[in-house]
Amino acid sequence: MAPGQLRVNIFGTEYTLISDDDAEYVQEIGRYLDEKMREIDKNQSIKSASKVAVLAALNIADELFQERKYTQKLLNQLNEEARKINHSIVDFLDE
Repeated sequence: MAPGQLRVNIFGTEYTLISDDDAEYVQEIGRYLDEKMREIDKNQSIKSASKVAVLAALNIADELFQERKYTQKLLNQLNEEARKINHSIVDFLDE
C-alpha cells in the first residue's frame, strides 16, 4: 500500500482510503460508521446497503447538528458570563 493509504472495513466491504490523519483515527471513524450501519440493519428490514448507508448518514448528521447546537448554546452562555464579569470589573474600577 502507498503511504497514507489504509484499509477500513465498513458493513462488510473493505475500502482503501487515503488520509493524512492518524491511521487509528481513521479506523475509529470507520468502526463508528460500521456500528451505525449495523444498528440500522438490525432494527430495520432494509435490504439495500446504500439505503442503510443513507440512514446512517442521516443519523450521524443529526448527531453533528445536535452537537453544534449544544456547542453554540454553551458559547452563548460563556459570552454572557464574560460580559457580566467584564461589566462588574468596569463598575468596580469606576468606583
